[in-house]
Amino acid sequence: MKLTHKTVEVLLFLGLLASIIVGFGEYFLHFLPEGPGGEIEMLFKVPLERASKGHFLVIIGAPLYFAGYYGLMLFFQSTHKSLAYLLLILGVLSFFVGGIWVASRYFAAEVFQRSANTDDFQFYLNSYLEHYQILVWALRVFVAGISIVYITLVLKNKIGMPKWLALFNPIVLLIIIISSLAWFKSLGVHITPIAMNVTHFIFFGIVLLQLKKNQHQS
Repeated sequence: MKLTHKTVEVLLFLGLLASIIVGFGEYFLHFLPEGPGGEIEMLFKVPLERASKGHFLVIIGAPLYFAGYYGLMLFFQSTHKSLAYLLLILGVLSFFVGGIWVASRYFAAEVFQRSANTDDFQFYLNSYLEHYQILVWALRVFVAGISIVYITLVLKNKIGMPKWLALFNPIVLLIIIISSLAWFKSLGVHITPIAMNVTHFIFFGIVLLQLKKNQHQS
């Protein structure tokens, strides 16, 4: 049992590490002092040299999200094995799709900036919208599915996890973080470009803290 706890702890920590590494990468890719201005529009102005560094950070960090979701599956499997596996499947699908999307961002920024004010710009923009930006909506559907499964697992759990932690699910956290542009813009300009990573930093952190609490009580 002790070994299992340690394994889950390491896997969840790797998920937490993913949110930090990919978060820094996306910050380099997306941050603008005046705010993002839109998921495509931000690419028109982002400094390419900085964005190039961010590209490689997200490539390095993104696979670690799979380890984090495997840790979540192990953490919840004593509550409901099938739902725990579903959580893993949705997590893997989310970051497989999300990884493809985020890996496209640097090249898109370079193409848009170099083709600006040319006849080809609209063609490249439409192609990106149809083949890559659409993946963000698939990612959000998967994250909504993760949230529903997580809420169900927390409400069913017999491992001492407070049921109010169901409120801290990824879709609610994501909405709060994105809405910070309206209610706390000086913070929002920094966290909304990396919203999915901030969401998962909190998400993995909550479960990791609960695991440590369970260890102390056992």
